[in-house]
Amino acid sequence: MKAGSIQHETLITSLLLAGAVFAGAGLAGHTLVGAGIGAGLVLGALNGFIIKAGLDRGVPMLASGLLRMAMLTLLALIVARLMGNSVWPIVAGIAAAQLVMVGIGVRKGSRA
Repeated sequence: MKAGSIQHETLITSLLLAGAVFAGAGLAGHTLVGAGIGAGLVLGALNGFIIKAGLDRGVPMLASGLLRMAMLTLLALIVARLMGNSVWPIVAGIAAAQLVMVGIGVRKGSRA
């Protein structure tokens, strides 16, 4: 993992956001929702590493995208089941991590 890469920055930012969301939700009395969103942020941050690995191996983007969506959905369902939580906070966290990744990519691209 190269320091300063989009994936690395997404992971660090998502971990910080996960902690903040968990703490904020805990203070508001919604610890389980905060934990779900935090778990989703962490899962979603891993998507960038999976994309890079697929591109490095020459995997077609369509096949890779379908596989990644299926894998993230399955992981979200498993985590929700283990937490005894609804799947929606986890999916919201995954979506938020994708927005973080896009934001970091746009920021890096605008500097180039």
